[in-house]
Amino acid sequence: MGNNREKPIIIISVAVLAIITIAILFGTGVIDFDKKNSSDTGEEAVPSGTVSSVSTQAGDRSATDPTLSPDLPVPLPAGPGKYTCIIRGIDLDGCMIELYDIDSGSDLEYTFTAATDIRTSYGKSISSALLKVGDIVVVETSDGTKLDSINGEGDFKTHKDVMRFKIDKSIGRITAGNTVYKYDDRLLILDGVRFINIDDLNSLDVISLYHKDNTVFFIKVVSSHGFLSFTGSEDFEGGTITISGVNTSYQLTQDLSIPLSVGDYSVYVDNLELSASADIRIESHKTAVFDLSPFGRVPITYGDVTFNINPEGALLYIDGVNTLYNEPVSIPEGSHSVRVELGGYISFSGTIQVSSTGGTFNISLPPAPVNIETPPEDILYNETDEGDDYIDSDDDIDSEASDTSEETDSSHNDFIFDDTTSDPSDPSEDNTDSAALGSDDNTEGIVSSNGQKLIISCTEGTSVYVNGTHVSTVSGGSAVSEKPRPGTVTVRLVLDGYISRTYTVTIEDDGEDAEFTFPDMVKQ
Repeated sequence: MGNNREKPIIIISVAVLAIITIAILFGTGVIDFDKKNSSDTGEEAVPSGTVSSVSTQAGDRSATDPTLSPDLPVPLPAGPGKYTCIIRGIDLDGCMIELYDIDSGSDLEYTFTAATDIRTSYGKSISSALLKVGDIVVVETSDGTKLDSINGEGDFKTHKDVMRFKIDKSIGRITAGNTVYKYDDRLLILDGVRFINIDDLNSLDVISLYHKDNTVFFIKVVSSHGFLSFTGSEDFEGGTITISGVNTSYQLTQDLSIPLSVGDYSVYVDNLELSASADIRIESHKTAVFDLSPFGRVPITYGDVTFNINPEGALLYIDGVNTLYNEPVSIPEGSHSVRVELGGYISFSGTIQVSSTGGTFNISLPPAPVNIETPPEDILYNETDEGDDYIDSDDDIDSEASDTSEETDSSHNDFIFDDTTSDPSDPSEDNTDSAALGSDDNTEGIVSSNGQKLIISCTEGTSVYVNGTHVSTVSGGSAVSEKPRPGTVTVRLVLDGYISRTYTVTIEDDGEDAEFTFPDMVKQ
């Protein structure tokens, strides 16, 4: 009878003990039905809307950083209690807050509700929407899952806006001005909205230190840094880089990367005759690239140009340099001056435009005009000293012809020259000549009586005048007339539609025919 009564009591006692044990385990965080086991998924469970960050737990960082102390205790799961933390992330929609426990160096996660008392370090009540990542707070939980209160922490001291700090990882020291602080692997660093490692800090950064008892637990980056690099720098390597606001100048080398504080800079690069400048903006932990290729040496491209020049033997000058043109000439792209000249011909001067595809230029030089003033008839046929003085010698005539050619060359661009010599083919002029000189039959003083011939070779159909008298017309390639008596005579060639020509020749008393060959007539 008694045994039957004891059995229910024992069963009830065991059940009560089991319930108490489960409650204790649940309260201490050993059992948490709301969290997924990270070993099941292979990754850390992060609530929706939280800010991802670099893990700074002692177990994680001491394995990769030999300068960090491995002697700190491994953080234990948090249960009910009061903790000094840094806010890592907030999910207002899910009412979740992710915290970093400063004392243990572990990450915590709690829920909060409208009943959670949230206040500043001065005791002013605020809403959860005013909480932000990087705030140092003191949180309290009675059940280990839900926060009863969140209060701003007021015991930490702040060393604000530190510039040109030094970090000695070998002994865990940060020097800010004249003050030296300690730090350990619990140090948390916030740059903007992301958490970084201590290796990511640069002496160019501006930081604020949050410390207690001369130990820094938290660093906020006030002004970060970025990098300046260069591309297309082959022509500038070895040159000097000058950056506004930076006292140090740099020598440009391949793969150079310059750390700079966040801000705007004017960058100037100089290398011998080359220079480049640009306004550059440096952003936090980003690399600004200065492309120098538009400022480098411009590659020279050439075109192969063929010159067809008539007559053969003419000289070609390109940009003032005498150039052979029996083969295509390789000329740099662009505009170039060209001059072609040959004695006895009108020179050509002009400009050609050369492209990379080259091209062909055809240049023909017309014969230079010979303009000789016809002396008055009374002097021409009066063998006096005055007449001898008027008629130029051959040397003088050549000089005058050369001068005329040069004068004509100055306005030759369209290859038209003005011939001012009168044209005996004009009927009115023929009448004047006949009246002054007599008829063709009256050749006294013009032809000799020895029966020798004057043979003129020129363009077919050309009328030949000797001392102003028409003596013959070119037929079959030559004009034949009586040979004038020895001495100097003028030969004028006239062909309708062509430029008239006047030459001075010397008739020899050699008992033979006098033969002369003149250049082909040139059309007007």
